[in-house]
Amino acid sequence: MNKEFFKNLLRKKRLKLSYPRLLIYQELSDAVNPLSPLELYHCLLKRKRRIGLTSIYRTLELFETLGIAFKIVNGSNTKYKLCESEDHHHHIICKKCGHVVEFKFCDIPNWSKKIIESTGYQITEHQLNFYGFCEDCRKVLRGGVDVPHSHS
Repeated sequence: MNKEFFKNLLRKKRLKLSYPRLLIYQELSDAVNPLSPLELYHCLLKRKRRIGLTSIYRTLELFETLGIAFKIVNGSNTKYKLCESEDHHHHIICKKCGHVVEFKFCDIPNWSKKIIESTGYQITEHQLNFYGFCEDCRKVLRGGVDVPHSHS
């Protein structure tokens, strides 16, 4: 995802392109791995960029709401990563190493119809993440304890 897309998205949503938002976006863009809010805070401090932790949390929540970043929750550990795709997509995340794969196919409209019928809600958007173990981590885990396959 590039900076121009980010600027245009904020403009389209009538949101301010603040300096903290831009710095956080750039830091996440440069990050090889997902970052926790505290890791992001320390990365920005190393670059002599002072942004409060509260601003970081708010900005990450905004990015997630806008669909340009997503939250990876593993127990009490929460990290964020920028999405690579600008179009509608979903994620599968390795529970061991945190590797993320984005995929664009979506069969949710079929589910949505059932959800609408059973709840009466009008669905305006959705987010769906899958969690499991990547091929490399499954090989490592098989050395000790095999990972059970889910049949749901």
